[in-house]
Amino acid sequence: MKTYTKEWMVSAFCFAFVAITGGFLSMFFVLGKDAFFHGEETGYLYKSTVMGLPTHYFLLLVFSWIGATLIGAIYAWYMDRLDKSIEKGVD
Repeated sequence: MKTYTKEWMVSAFCFAFVAITGGFLSMFFVLGKDAFFHGEETGYLYKSTVMGLPTHYFLLLVFSWIGATLIGAIYAWYMDRLDKSIEKGVD
């Protein structure tokens, strides 16, 4: 029974973490780009860039899609371990 409890707790934690980092936290980088990064627009170029992207867009990408992919991979690996322990009957 402890394994099932771990399973739903990890699922809830991963969902909340993806929602916070991918949905809520990253939008503040875009909405507050002037307050956080102090870069003025000069034509189409920003003063602060990462790999050619403005910093706030890069952070949005990292915290949302790439972060959700990594969290999903770790989640799948851990859930596979829990399923194997359930099959073995280890509680």
